[in-house]
Amino acid sequence: MNKHKALLITDMIDLYIKGEKPLVPIETRQKLIFKVKKAVRLARSKKIPLIYINSAFRGFDPIYKLINYREQSMEKRNDPKVIDELKPGKNDYVLKKRGYDGFWLSGLEKLLKKLRIKDLYLTGCQTDCCIRETAVTASHLGYNVYVLKDCCQTNREFGQIAALRFFSICSKGVIEVSDLKKFHFT
Repeated sequence: MNKHKALLITDMIDLYIKGEKPLVPIETRQKLIFKVKKAVRLARSKKIPLIYINSAFRGFDPIYKLINYREQSMEKRNDPKVIDELKPGKNDYVLKKRGYDGFWLSGLEKLLKKLRIKDLYLTGCQTDCCIRETAVTASHLGYNVYVLKDCCQTNREFGQIAALRFFSICSKGVIEVSDLKKFHFT
């Protein structure tokens, strides 16, 4: 039953995926987009909620100082626009997060409770940062967290490897998009 599941698409925004300093390797970009798009299509076909969660920092958010005042993900200057290949539909949810963690001042927890979600499927960038932080909080809050390893990427090779190993211990599962249709989104 798909009633209590949601697919999270994290930071698949123009600036991070196709910008001057992308947060995913250029050589794996198209494969990542293809795989996330596949997960999105499957979730939509099974009426599983899609939740896009994007960085949209403000000058007074604590993370802004931590990232050395980079303008890269400022809400007003570079409003987070999801890449064209993954544009949210009219029934999808789009949230703005104020830190690495998708729960940080975004309204995500409230939305998940309203939708009665129990199982979260994480995709997007960066595996060793925003995906990891969101997964940890979700686990602490009692959600069953699944990370789609072929739908997540980072620009740090070791960071990708380390994050996936971490998820194999502290999440419900590290799976691939092909597993969704077979075992999860039935």
